[in-house]
Amino acid sequence: LLRQNSTRHSYTGYRPRCTFAECINSLLWLHNESFNCWSHILGIPMVLLFFREELGFSFNPVMLLYLSTALCFVLGSSFAHTFCCYYRLSHNASFVVDYIGLTIFSCGAGIAYVNFSFPLELRVKSGLFGLSFLDTYLVFLCLCSAMSIFLSVWTRTLRESFLRSILRVSAFASPGFFMSLPVLYKLLACSFDNNNYPANYCDSTALWSKQFIASITTIFFYVSRFPERLCPGKFDYFGHSHNVFHVGGLLALYYQKSALSLDARFARSHQFSTPSMELPVLCISFLLLSIISACIYFRRLFVVNNSKPSH
Repeated sequence: LLRQNSTRHSYTGYRPRCTFAECINSLLWLHNESFNCWSHILGIPMVLLFFREELGFSFNPVMLLYLSTALCFVLGSSFAHTFCCYYRLSHNASFVVDYIGLTIFSCGAGIAYVNFSFPLELRVKSGLFGLSFLDTYLVFLCLCSAMSIFLSVWTRTLRESFLRSILRVSAFASPGFFMSLPVLYKLLACSFDNNNYPANYCDSTALWSKQFIASITTIFFYVSRFPERLCPGKFDYFGHSHNVFHVGGLLALYYQKSALSLDARFARSHQFSTPSMELPVLCISFLLLSIISACIYFRRLFVVNNSKPSH
């Protein structure tokens, strides 16, 4: 069933090419992107509440950087699904904005993981090139994120197929998988023998478990195109796989932020050294240059007919 080449499983609810004002107005009526638009538009105040919580509790530059990248994620997704029918933007261009936001968020989340959530065993290991293990891991995460943006944009040039979905998920998931391996090790270590660790070290494991479950479920629905692949045309407006993808993404973000807050509290109580912001800022800067390079290289994706839609 998953090998079917038919990829158009939604038959109705598509918007025509619209002006900017019409794209905004379309938020007020029902179409097959309505849920996708509003799910992440409503995610914006959730992230802003996280900002307020952090600023009211303490000033942690790494956590604020992480939340800034999370804001890029929900803003990019909201923009893409709202303006994918804007006549001055190609369909590809709007979703490249979505991919850019997701890639920046993956890098920002990885920076937070390295500083707060990595196992104690890895904090004392040496890395490559005279760097610590944590800094080495961060460098490789940055390179992985840069490759991710190139791969995700490149898949826009391919015909829709199951293989294309696999490649796109690989592009999105590879930074997340790479940065999650040490956290998964921590989760397993705490599950089997938490008595060997300091008090409160394993407090976040339940939240990390929920985050992993939400992420895996999200990926499954995205790749399988379930349930609309089974019943084409029956889930055009609500309940299709991308709806689940959005809800699962927000749920994973909520659990991730909650787990990171517990890990940051543990790090602060045990007086871990204050993380330097030089390498994280350098990584984000390198990623932004990679994004610009990808957009230049794949600029043909942004070609659009600028003729105004007729009504």
